[in-house]
Amino acid sequence: MATLDTVRADEAAGRLAKDARAEPFADFYARNFRDVVGLAYSLTGSWVAAEDIAQEAFVRAYRGWRRGAGYRRPDSWVRTVAANLATSRGRRIAAEARALARLRARPPLPADDDLPEDADAFWSAVRSLPRRQAQAVALRYHADLSVDEVAESMGCAPGTAKAHLHGARQALADALGVSEEDERDD
Repeated sequence: MATLDTVRADEAAGRLAKDARAEPFADFYARNFRDVVGLAYSLTGSWVAAEDIAQEAFVRAYRGWRRGAGYRRPDSWVRTVAANLATSRGRRIAAEARALARLRARPPLPADDDLPEDADAFWSAVRSLPRRQAQAVALRYHADLSVDEVAESMGCAPGTAKAHLHGARQALADALGVSEEDERDD
């Protein structure tokens, strides 16, 4: 059984929905933009981010406005969207910070002068090989994996990994103009 207060609240909500559809979007935007920017600023601490978030929230509202979504409380809806966007931004920034911390913890890559002179030519030739042969060579000689480990990483049998390595060695010898040495990968 509905109480008198419930009926009045429903009638008021119905009027708000009608008012939201009747109000031009430009008026709604002008009336609410500063408040939404303020909310986003309080959540992000950045005026630039706050304005971007507010703009995105209003763009989403405008899309619904044009379709006639008839939000019951469009001002509340836009604030909710802005708060969610600010939260997502915070999560993204935290994830980026964690990724940068992991990158800084890695040992530095070797300088170009630490590599033999012909390393660039060799790895360039490797990149020109068929994909599976290039993978096999990189796993075997860069990652220093055994043939069995190469096969496991590539998801193939050890004999298949050996075949890829053999074909790659022949192609690399031809490409680099060197004679293939008889190296066994047992």
